[in-house]
Amino acid sequence: MDTWIKLNASTTGKDKLFRLVQYLSRLLWYRLESRKHLRDTVDRLRVLEASISTFRKLLRLGKSLEVVYGALRTLHLPDLVLRTSLTLSRIYQAFFLLADHIIWLGRAGLCEIDRDKWGRLSNRFWLGSIICNLFRDGYEILQLLQKKMKHTDLITNNTPCGYPTLPLVRTLYRTVPSCRPMVTLADTHRDVLWDTVKNLCDLCIPLTNLGHTQMSSGVVGLMGTVSSLAGIIVVLDPLARLAPT
Repeated sequence: MDTWIKLNASTTGKDKLFRLVQYLSRLLWYRLESRKHLRDTVDRLRVLEASISTFRKLLRLGKSLEVVYGALRTLHLPDLVLRTSLTLSRIYQAFFLLADHIIWLGRAGLCEIDRDKWGRLSNRFWLGSIICNLFRDGYEILQLLQKKMKHTDLITNNTPCGYPTLPLVRTLYRTVPSCRPMVTLADTHRDVLWDTVKNLCDLCIPLTNLGHTQMSSGVVGLMGTVSSLAGIIVVLDPLARLAPT
């Protein structure tokens, strides 16, 4: 119940929950599409996916201005790489959200738009933002590896695994000693871990929408589901939030 309250208390938490349902719906209708006796269920799941997509666009109305304001803050970061990658990411995100607002206006019937054109623009700006975020993730990982080389005591084989509730991770940690540094590093810096997972999964979606990759709707649904779960973890766990943002 506390988890639900925490997610429901913020617009970001609500958006992540709806996003999870949206991509789960896509994954499910793709899996059920070949079964003729479930056509009604597939149609309902498609409608649910489209409805949630439109509702999420409504929730994001005006957020483009908030992102622009955030870009003004990142301009003052002392680290050149972080300053450049985060500012560019915010600029791309602001244009993505602006295109998103226009698409919602078209779906709501408030104006006539070329949906394909604005959809492509939206995906291009989203892709640009993700690439900048991944560049930042790579920089953060490189920094961590450099620290590890300078301070060999940063990660030791005796360090307990911080994910005892995940059986697969716990088993990997105990049975494969060579993986312990990687598992411990991921746990100690899970902000970098979850941000990288989220961005790598998100990368597949605009690439597919723009025709650069030929992933099925099922794969897109799976990637969106995983990235949504990573986003929910970030909302629930303060230590999983990568800073500065």
